[in-house]
Amino acid sequence: MKTYGKIDGFKKMNIKVIVNDKEVVYEGIAEDAPTNIKELHYNKALLGKVTEIYVYGDNAD
Repeated sequence: MKTYGKIDGFKKMNIKVIVNDKEVVYEGIAEDAPTNIKELHYNKALLGKVTEIYVYGDNAD
């Protein structure tokens, strides 16, 4: 699966970070996310009122 940039690239957005389609690891404003979440590389993003960002496999570490 293709890997894109880091989650910290989503500025001023309300996000939900989902790991392996199962676990929500963060919900809130992107800038307020913990550093370990901001540094994750994402595989898929669904834009909306709350942008869902998906992280899979090795990127979830």
